[in-house]
Amino acid sequence: MRIILLSVCVLICIASCKKHRDVQSSPQVHEFKGIVVTDDQGDVMGTWGTDDGDWETDSTWTPGEYALLNFADTVSLNGTYVRDTSGWNIGPGIHEQPQNIVAVFPNPAVNEQNLFYIGLGMVKFKVAIVDKYYNRLFAYACKNGSKTIRLDLSDSTKFQNGTIYRIYYSLSATDSLNYYKGHGDILICRGSTLQDCRKYVP
Repeated sequence: MRIILLSVCVLICIASCKKHRDVQSSPQVHEFKGIVVTDDQGDVMGTWGTDDGDWETDSTWTPGEYALLNFADTVSLNGTYVRDTSGWNIGPGIHEQPQNIVAVFPNPAVNEQNLFYIGLGMVKFKVAIVDKYYNRLFAYACKNGSKTIRLDLSDSTKFQNGTIYRIYYSLSATDSLNYYKGHGDILICRGSTLQDCRKYVP
């Protein structure tokens, strides 16, 4: 009887392992085509590899994109609010696709970058930086009406020279989770001039 039970257990384990291997797949590679070029003051100087830039609000996200900002933090929504945004769209209240209120500079970045947002109220701001496999390399959350966040990109094991990364961000208030959300791409370039960096973008 023991031999039969042992044989059954071994067969179940083998079947389970095979099934597990069958559903595994290599990570999907996402293509980040280009960047909006900004100087040290945040002024847009043009685009590389993309016609109209990408630092705009997103009306919809996939479940996977939402999951990128679903990291644990200690910032509560208590006391948060959004001032009326009528004028962005028809009717009062909060609307999709408002004006862009998040900016990043400089882009390309050498070792650090500034991410600036204006919340139009007291809001919770979340940000995540991902690589082309959507591995989250950086995460941050805060509560404020407007803030400049300095991102440390000097770790070359995470942020490699000549590589484009994607930033996802959202603003939330009480009863209005992720009312404003968007993404944009940044280029890490340790070169000394813009011309040194341009070669990294198709």
